[in-house]
Amino acid sequence: MYMALSDRVRIIINECGLKQKAFAKSINVTDSFISKLLRDETGIANSTALLVEQLYGYSKDWILTGREPKMRAGRVRDSSSLQKQIITAVEQMEEHELQAMFSFIESLKKLVVRPYKKQKTG
Repeated sequence: MYMALSDRVRIIINECGLKQKAFAKSINVTDSFISKLLRDETGIANSTALLVEQLYGYSKDWILTGREPKMRAGRVRDSSSLQKQIITAVEQMEEHELQAMFSFIESLKKLVVRPYKKQKTG
């Protein structure tokens, strides 16, 4: 069954739980370019399809032609929508943002309440 490029792009955006604007930013294109893709008014460059493959795991060949497999080998896409959004956001962060995020995560670990263990009395 033939699937248009616009349909494949729509699938990627939806399955990753992204907004069109966020998807555009993540692959270094304009929101209007994505709009044109979704209306089948333009194609996608090989380099852009490769970037989508690297960021989201969808096979470059599937993006460009619709030929299976849809997902790049070794990339599992069974995460929740929120997990996908978090991973996408983290992948776009600069080094100083990653350091701040890591510090935040470490501070959260300190807040976790450990279950109370009853001490043995002798």
